[in-house]
Amino acid sequence: MPVKPPNFLKTGTCGNHMNELVQAIKILRAGYFWMTMESDCCKYVQRFHQCQIYSDLIKVPLSELNAMSSLCPFVACGMDVIGPIEPAASNGHQFILVAIDYFTKWVEATSHKSVIKKMVADFIRNNIICRFGIPEFVITDNGANLNSHMMKDICE
Repeated sequence: MPVKPPNFLKTGTCGNHMNELVQAIKILRAGYFWMTMESDCCKYVQRFHQCQIYSDLIKVPLSELNAMSSLCPFVACGMDVIGPIEPAASNGHQFILVAIDYFTKWVEATSHKSVIKKMVADFIRNNIICRFGIPEFVITDNGANLNSHMMKDICE
């Protein structure tokens, strides 16, 4: 009868396991061993959904890499929100609003208690436009706070 790995090894402190070898190593480091451990890990990883999502993509067909280039600083920049961060900062801020220039890799970041549309618009105006000029492209993940009418007004 196969032995199930202990519950704390399923996600653990370092997140999900990547493949059966990593799972077996985690079990060994925790002080467990059984004769069919490697085959049990193979079967477990094949059934566990999160293992399949975060597994090594060795057998994926090759695809061409697209280099992102820019002609000068802050012509194209990417924006995203990091968070919520636990524990919160001493001032209560849990989110970080980040903009990265694709030419120089310069990072502009500010922390906030919550990231609303007005804060994003103020961030673009004060930290990007006033300091570096108007960017031609602002690439986001289409989050509601990053893709709003206020952003469109600023871009126009």
